[in-house]
Amino acid sequence: MTQQQDQPDALPLDAPDFWPEALDLIHAAPIALLATAHGAQPHVRPVTPAYVGLDAYVLTSQGAPKINQIEGNDRVELLHWTADFRHLNLAGRAEISFDVEKIVEVAPYFPYVVDDFFGPDLRPPALIKIRLRRVSITTFKDIIADKLPRIWRASS
Repeated sequence: MTQQQDQPDALPLDAPDFWPEALDLIHAAPIALLATAHGAQPHVRPVTPAYVGLDAYVLTSQGAPKINQIEGNDRVELLHWTADFRHLNLAGRAEISFDVEKIVEVAPYFPYVVDDFFGPDLRPPALIKIRLRRVSITTFKDIIADKLPRIWRASS
């Protein structure tokens, strides 16, 4: 069993006031789309991130194309959305780690068992850490009512 993704004690003081709602949306729609870019060409793929504080983590293979894309451009964005059209956009800067100890430390926060995908007989893993710099949330009702998304930006 994995740990819950909501860690209120680990959040910085400047966390978004809507972060509990964001976590509810993440729990309702754990699969996100990760956008990276290679030159002028964007790439979007499904991922299942873990959230620890205001950092998002994505586990992938060391040879995955997204690794090279992030090494060339560390700006990335995640999008979670639900069937009732709630949208959560999380933008930040990514860094890559091949440190097994860090992967083991973060593994319990993923909504799946990490060893099922990256066990000793499978591909070597890489960890993408995304330091969130901008978070926005909106709903279909807000869009219809011409309400702007709620937006949080990191203070530093």
